Amino acid sequence: MSLSYLRVGSYYLREGEKRLDANYYNLALWARWALERSRWPRQPLEALASFTYLGRFKRRYVSPSEGGVPFLGSREVFFWPLKAEKYLHPKAVEPGLFPGECDILIARSGSVGYSVLAGRSLAKVAVSEHILRVHAQQIEPGYLYLFLRTQYGFSYLQGAQYGAVIKEIDPSVIGTMPVPLLAKVLRRRFHRIALSALAKREKGQALLEEARGRLYQRLGLPSPEQVKPSYLSSSHGVRSFSVGHSDLEGRLDASYHVPEARSLLKALAGGKYELVPLADLASIHIPPRFKRHYVAPEIGVPFIRPSDLATVRVLEPRYIARWTPELDSARLQLGEVVISRSGSIGEVGLITQAWDGWAGSDDLARVAAKEGLSDPGYLYIFLTSPYGQIQIQRQIYGGVIDHLEVEHLAQIRVPRAPLDVQQEIGDLVWKAFALRDEANALEEAAVRQLEEVIRKGPGPHLVLGQAE
Repeated sequence: MSLSYLRVGSYYLREGEKRLDANYYNLALWARWALERSRWPRQPLEALASFTYLGRFKRRYVSPSEGGVPFLGSREVFFWPLKAEKYLHPKAVEPGLFPGECDILIARSGSVGYSVLAGRSLAKVAVSEHILRVHAQQIEPGYLYLFLRTQYGFSYLQGAQYGAVIKEIDPSVIGTMPVPLLAKVLRRRFHRIALSALAKREKGQALLEEARGRLYQRLGLPSPEQVKPSYLSSSHGVRSFSVGHSDLEGRLDASYHVPEARSLLKALAGGKYELVPLADLASIHIPPRFKRHYVAPEIGVPFIRPSDLATVRVLEPRYIARWTPELDSARLQLGEVVISRSGSIGEVGLITQAWDGWAGSDDLARVAAKEGLSDPGYLYIFLTSPYGQIQIQRQIYGGVIDHLEVEHLAQIRVPRAPLDVQQEIGDLVWKAFALRDEANALEEAAVRQLEEVIRKGPGPHLVLGQAE
């Protein structure tokens, strides 16, 4: 068993930071010392940027049809594509909830320290007060964002957090973070790389929206927002509905029979093409449960969990040991559509070249399109649409922890569109995911290069290669 430790002078307890939590010294103070050794000139973050730190406010949620403003929680900020699950009443929208383009958004509560650079899409939605807004003023925002993602910036953010139960950071504790001031030509180069990655993600998101619109058009389906569920009238504001005995299908849980599901399925049945079970178009399997031995990256295989499917990148990379007996059955294959089937059910991902061969959790069901019958991109966009999601959600079973099995996913009804129609829609999806992967690779390479430039200090520098 190895023990990590760091010696700290008594000065920091008597006159310095006066903190007794070891993580502060192991992470934040280590980052400060490493930056000092790099010999780059430095400025505190508060001298280079301003902050918007919002207090708590009462959230009054309404539906989109009532003029609701799209609202993203602290986790949803990192989703790709962005999708608002809640909408605020226009009168409940506080000043400062909308980030500006090129603002840096940092999770300041819960999973502290993760950051994202805001683009046009994020600037159009209200964002939780649990996200700290950083407005770069005396420095290039793209460069500052990449620095916050390096081991130096991220370690400082992680080490500076405080709180016994729920961890927090605020401007008073991160404002003194030293930011290395590289030569302007280098900062601008990193800034352009960050903006290029952001543009690719935005374009990819637009392509997914185009694919979703094409799905409804080519299948002859109304936009789900136009499909209105029918409830029994009630004078007490309680929504209720009736179900005929012949429609029970062996399920007595009300969530299986909600009018939203019935209305969308009725609209789906009115489309151009015959509905068939998902099992007719794809093979479905769930790997066996296995013990996860988490190890260092150099001796492990990247591991994907359900929470990684919705986010713009894998926020918390984990690796399982190469000697895991069930590793072969856990590996993800190019072209598979994966669905979270336990806990937070319904997240859907598409396995691209970037994730091909990685290991996946046994909480991910694998859906492999049958050659000549279906297209993976088409299945992905259908399953992420309200027509697919409502069918996934209604199949859930479990008293405490929600679950899905192969037989539940196999029953999902999918329009059997001609293969050329599926490929027309699916090609847009593949292009979108390719742009996301390119953006992530570009950004990760830039972060590693920036770390190397900081570590080497002023003087002859490495060539940044093709990162731009």
